[in-house]
Amino acid sequence: MRRRYEGLENPGFRYLEEVEVRNPLLVVEDFFDATDLELFRQELRLLFSLSFSNSSYGQEKVYDRARLMCVHQYATRFIEMAWILLNDDYIDLFIREGDPLYQSGGMWRETSFVEVQKRLSDGIMKNCRLLEDQEINNVKFVFDEIFQHQSLSVWQDELDMVLFYSMRSTPMSEERDNGHLSFAMYELLEKLLECIHVIHEVKIKRDEGWNVLPLDTDVINRDYNYFPPQLMMGLYHRMLSLGN
Repeated sequence: MRRRYEGLENPGFRYLEEVEVRNPLLVVEDFFDATDLELFRQELRLLFSLSFSNSSYGQEKVYDRARLMCVHQYATRFIEMAWILLNDDYIDLFIREGDPLYQSGGMWRETSFVEVQKRLSDGIMKNCRLLEDQEINNVKFVFDEIFQHQSLSVWQDELDMVLFYSMRSTPMSEERDNGHLSFAMYELLEKLLECIHVIHEVKIKRDEGWNVLPLDTDVINRDYNYFPPQLMMGLYHRMLSLGN
């Protein structure tokens, strides 16, 4: 068993603290200590909607721009956490047959059959409206799909652009040729959010000793040429001065 990201080029985590790089499940615990999953799902949808809409749409909504920055930060933290978990063999995220949380016969797409009602009646997994059974049983299927779609650095940059356009009067679709790709990003982020819920149920609530993982490797976790808090606050004040 080993961490497969040992020796790889520093991926340049932007929001994770060193302790979170060593123990990425702390990101999950921090999220559920701070907010609610379904509330965050709505805020994530609002962030993407604002980035694709003109100023009149934003004027019709009641929201806090500072909160949008928090949503962006959490989304980026989730992506960075998923990259670590995908490349870390120490953390077992499987739900095996016989486990009360194991999913079977409820949702899958290979046969074009999705029994949403069964999932919604599940007291614990009712929040997982997009995940297939196999994706709940092994969330790394979703992580792999996320990074097959685009690399970690591209995810980070594209999320920055979503935040940038959410604070402008000009929609992303009018200035960027690849803006339509953000729709796929949103779907994958929503699936990732549901994976966060699964991990919270399996690893955090059960208290399986996840906070005493081996600390046998040093990982450079900061890109010192990039300062997200300063960048985001500068962007926020600039947008306020422009009156958008």
